[in-house]
Amino acid sequence: MIDSIVNSQRLTINLSGNLSDKIKKSEIVALELMLDSTEFNEFIINLDEIDKFDMSFIIFLKYYIDKIKSKNKQINIIANTQNAKKILEFLENVDISKEDSKIKENYIKQSISKLGANIADAIHAAIDFINFIGILQYYLFLSITNPKKIKFRAISYHIYHGVLTAMPIIFVVSFIVGGVIAYQGAATLQRMGFPQASVEMTAKLTLREIGPFVVALIVAGRSASSYTAQIGVMKMTEEISAMKTMNFNLLNFIVLPRFIALVVSFPLMVFLSDLVSIFGCMIFLKAGFNISFNDYISQFIEFVEINSFWTGIIKAPFYAAVIAIVGCFVGFRVKNSTQSVGEKTTASVVYALFGVILVNAIFSLIFTELRF
Repeated sequence: MIDSIVNSQRLTINLSGNLSDKIKKSEIVALELMLDSTEFNEFIINLDEIDKFDMSFIIFLKYYIDKIKSKNKQINIIANTQNAKKILEFLENVDISKEDSKIKENYIKQSISKLGANIADAIHAAIDFINFIGILQYYLFLSITNPKKIKFRAISYHIYHGVLTAMPIIFVVSFIVGGVIAYQGAATLQRMGFPQASVEMTAKLTLREIGPFVVALIVAGRSASSYTAQIGVMKMTEEISAMKTMNFNLLNFIVLPRFIALVVSFPLMVFLSDLVSIFGCMIFLKAGFNISFNDYISQFIEFVEINSFWTGIIKAPFYAAVIAIVGCFVGFRVKNSTQSVGEKTTASVVYALFGVILVNAIFSLIFTELRF
């Protein structure tokens, strides 16, 4: 904060508060106008009330002190407090060029400060995320123990718009990916003289990894981004603030319906994706290597264990939970600008996919250790 007292040809400037990079530009401009004034012959600068300062402020003040002295005008510094004495010591020791009228930014310091701020933001975001998961678990438990609180209409709405509308693209992608993997696998095994072995290999791969991951990939791109964008727009239009004012529980009304809709419907989506992927394998192997449907089905029944199917189904709700939680959590971190909505929407998809890959890796290790 900057305050001034005019007494005839004397100008007293009282500086207080935080005079670092947090100072407002308007205050810097006002201080420059005071120190550049030609109306006064004597300047008194009081530093006693300053709480914080940085080297940019020191260089700024040193420049104008030297400038005032060069005009043969009197300048006095009041420095009685510890902070003020420290500033005075810096002013006496710092050496700047008198021709340089601009404050040179310390880019190394700025880079370190920015890195520190990013690390602090990441830590705070991680703590908020853990709190968010804990609160979600609490309200989920309350909803399960008291089903009357569950918003079934909202859940059915999100199942339709978030799941059923995504099924056509899931079917197409599952068919193509399953068929291409089967074709490439059979082509490799044919060179070894065992094209029939591609049935077991591709079927297990499809049931364990391809089917669930294709669904997670598409749903993360659609649902995580839409959840973030919807909640972000609700914040911008102050719908969230209105709900808080009316004492609505945000998790019950916004998060839980989306979470339950995805967790409940995801295993079904994975099951249907598995069927379409297997069908794609059959079509491509029939067209490329003349492996009949009967041969494929008989080998599938003989060599593919039920464990492969359950591996994908068990992972499905966890994929859904990650996507729903990330999409909603990032949505609540949107600021009141369209740019923030775009940035957070993109970030939510990246975070959701990272979460899915991490969950998949954890389950792979667990199932390998359990020999499941």
